Amino acid sequence: MFRKFLSTADFYEADALLIAGDITAKTISPIIQGRDGKFRAKFAGTVHDALSEAELRPIEQKIADSGQYPARLSEDEYEAIRTEPGRIDALFTELMAQQIGRWTQMAEDHLAPRGVPLLWIGGNDDKPDALMHVRDTPHVRYIDEAVTRFDEDHEILGFGWTNPSPWDTPRELPEDELATRLSRVVKQVKDPEHAIYLMHAPPYGTGLDIAPKLDKSFDPPRPVTQGGQEVLIPVGATSFRDSIQETQPLLTLHGHIHETRNSAKIGRTLAVDPGSEYSTGSLRGAIINLEPNRVLSFQFTTG
Repeated sequence: MFRKFLSTADFYEADALLIAGDITAKTISPIIQGRDGKFRAKFAGTVHDALSEAELRPIEQKIADSGQYPARLSEDEYEAIRTEPGRIDALFTELMAQQIGRWTQMAEDHLAPRGVPLLWIGGNDDKPDALMHVRDTPHVRYIDEAVTRFDEDHEILGFGWTNPSPWDTPRELPEDELATRLSRVVKQVKDPEHAIYLMHAPPYGTGLDIAPKLDKSFDPPRPVTQGGQEVLIPVGATSFRDSIQETQPLLTLHGHIHETRNSAKIGRTLAVDPGSEYSTGSLRGAIINLEPNRVLSFQFTTG
């Protein structure tokens, strides 16, 4: 999906690429090396045993392409990690940081000859300890909790923290704390009228934030149903909506809610969320045509 995203610079003749967070994986897929040197891996419900190095490589690539982290471990390492949650967290952070580094270099190599910048933020699922290892390159910039120049006419604000979710993710805060953290960044915007806000969560009650209501008494949380249908509710951030209403930026761009592809006007501000279907291999996005004083047009894409 990330390679497909980078190709949009050519396919749509884009002047810039933006990512609104949640780029790291949620699952480690252990690959166990036995004392005989052979490997055991599980993918798509099938256990592959007694694999040689050559036989393992294509399976390892399929695991990575599916959105999981393949991790080679000895039998002793696997047993030790299973019994120590702290070691699992440390391994997760290490693998996330490695992926971010690989993807940053991949993007730089692809975009540098084209002169196309990529600006991105983390999301609520991206661990702070992994994001601490982010390194910018000439064409790939991490702009979370920062305001930077987008082009000669527009500033861009990045903000990846979100309001609470049923999943208790690494980068979420109660609304009052979220508002305080966001306000520190918004105060850095010199010209809100011409600003772009790249914010992971959508604003509350705008139609960009409709998702299934989840029952936290189960692990993992389950959708609440009524009359055989999932109950849908708004789950966006009230602090984001309040800030957008107050400052009225030109454009806000969001991710976070996979189920909803929508746009809304909040006063003069256009808010856009393309949703996500990454698990099906389909890349959702939005092409924004921007002029100095207005959003000329936008179009949702799937491919």
